Amino acid sequence: MSATTIPVQLPAEVYTKLTQLAAEEQVDPAEVVSRLIDAATQHRVWLRNLSALREQIQRDGGIHVGDSREEVVERMRQTRQEIFDAEYAHLY
Repeated sequence: MSATTIPVQLPAEVYTKLTQLAAEEQVDPAEVVSRLIDAATQHRVWLRNLSALREQIQRDGGIHVGDSREEVVERMRQTRQEIFDAEYAHLY
C-alpha cells in the first residue's frame, strides 16, 4: 500500500536536524516527523485534560490545604500519615 506524499519545504537548518535525528534512530525522516506529531498530539490531550481537571477543582470549591506555609506543611504531614496508616499500619 503506497501512501500519498506531499513535498514540504523546510529551512535548511531544520532539515539538517531532522535528518540527523532520523540517522540516529535509523529511521526515515518521515517517521521522525510522524512520531513528533504523535507526541505533540498526546501532549495537547494531556494539557486539555489537565485544564479540565483544574476547572473542575475550581468549580467544586478548590483544594484547601491552608493559608500559611505552616498550615500547608501540617496538612501534608497529616496526609502522609493517613497514607502510611492505610498502606502499612497493618504490618506493625
